[in-house]
Amino acid sequence: MNFKPPNTAMVLLMGHLFVGAIGCAEMKESEITQIKDLPPLPDKITPESLPRSDNRSPQDITIALVGEVRGEIEPCGCPTLPFGGFERRTTQLGRLADTGPTPIFHIDAGDLLLKGFATERADNMARRAKETLELSLLAGVELWVPGPSDLIALPANQIKTVRAPPRISATWTNSEGKLLFPPFSVLKKEGVQIGVIGLSAEPPSDSGVVMRPAVDAINDALTQLPENLDLVIAVGSINDQDIADIRDQVSGISAFFTTRGDSYDDPSPADGKAAIVEIPDRGRYLQVAHIRLGSSPDAPLMLHPDPPTWRARLAGVRKNQEDTLQDEGRGRNLGLINTIPLSSELDQEGVIATHVEKYKKETLKQAAKSAETIDPHTPTYGSSGTCVNCHSNEFARWTLTGHAKAWMVLVERNETQNPECVGCHTTAFGKPGGLGELTAGNIRKFKGVQCEVCHGPMAGHPQDGRVTATSISEKTCLPCHDEANSPKFEFESYLARASCQGGRPQIIAQPTE
Repeated sequence: MNFKPPNTAMVLLMGHLFVGAIGCAEMKESEITQIKDLPPLPDKITPESLPRSDNRSPQDITIALVGEVRGEIEPCGCPTLPFGGFERRTTQLGRLADTGPTPIFHIDAGDLLLKGFATERADNMARRAKETLELSLLAGVELWVPGPSDLIALPANQIKTVRAPPRISATWTNSEGKLLFPPFSVLKKEGVQIGVIGLSAEPPSDSGVVMRPAVDAINDALTQLPENLDLVIAVGSINDQDIADIRDQVSGISAFFTTRGDSYDDPSPADGKAAIVEIPDRGRYLQVAHIRLGSSPDAPLMLHPDPPTWRARLAGVRKNQEDTLQDEGRGRNLGLINTIPLSSELDQEGVIATHVEKYKKETLKQAAKSAETIDPHTPTYGSSGTCVNCHSNEFARWTLTGHAKAWMVLVERNETQNPECVGCHTTAFGKPGGLGELTAGNIRKFKGVQCEVCHGPMAGHPQDGRVTATSISEKTCLPCHDEANSPKFEFESYLARASCQGGRPQIIAQPTE
């Protein structure tokens, strides 16, 4: 027999185990008592431990949800995982439909229209908002619950004038207390009816819109819903703490579906209360609720404690699970939440892709027109080729930053004609006197994130004393370095790396509101 000496890692592991054994042997009696006094672990939730209510004939349905899409009409290549897009969502919905005859209800929980939190020209915001609504309709969204940022992109009175938007549900009122939209909707499909109450969050202060207290809005809506429903849910962009408080104050709701809030939380467990299910943002995932209705429409949706078993059933792997679910689902509304990434394997040319390409071409034409529209009283752009004449040291430092190389990212990804990308990888795209038509000469002049992205339009400086540099603040960066497309952005460290000054520049504090 050949003997192999133990390696170093094994020797260290054995040593730790030996020392640990000695430590246990020498443990004081008081320490052992403390361990005994620890609270017991909570009982594991099993299908048998879930409460039951009125028993009804079982019915399977699927609810597919998105939220906080924020104008992302197609995947952005900047994040590590460039998921999302209306076309991919449509492909995934088609796959869900192919798995069986279960009715699928497609709902948007709000904050759909405003791209990031960037400040754009009002006409561009409205144009993108209307495009996003039209794409939502093409993707099969049956109900949209507008969120607060939607009112920034498109005021309530304009939302009503959009041609054929998805059905809207919201509990906002005007200053006189009159509801602006229906507070609930009844969605019907294949003999199934679900009531959806649209929960509206606090609107922007200057919108002229008033939020009804959610508890009052829910209770009023419940009295108006028809009696022959199969399920009652509430949907909206409500933050974590508020939705938990609302759930504790109302009854008659089976589940609450909300946007993700400050961070994404896993769905609430099966504890006899109405489920709270958060929806990932930016439309990069489709949040799918597979629901087996077996009780009254307001019986709490109980998330099944054994997801693998149910997923196997959905995939047709374990058909014998049907008998098990028949028993588990008796007198219960059971649910399984599937968070499906909308990845590149869902890419498929179709009606939506054609629609998006048309929108892009129109955007490029509008950018070219805007760049040629120059107001003699408004500063325009000179490009870094002008700045270098006096600021050669700063220009040299800038050439070493990622900002200087931003255009090459688009070259490598073949996105140099995509207006969804060009705006953040060039300077002054679509702005008066800036980058308009994407010709070789214009690109050569404005490619990369140059001086004037941070310092503002500087054409005429220093001869024209009215032209001065804009102070840099975090707000300067956020139009491109938003949470979705630059998730690791941290203002001070990023600015130190990107600065043309070298080292750590002076930080301009943002004014408090």
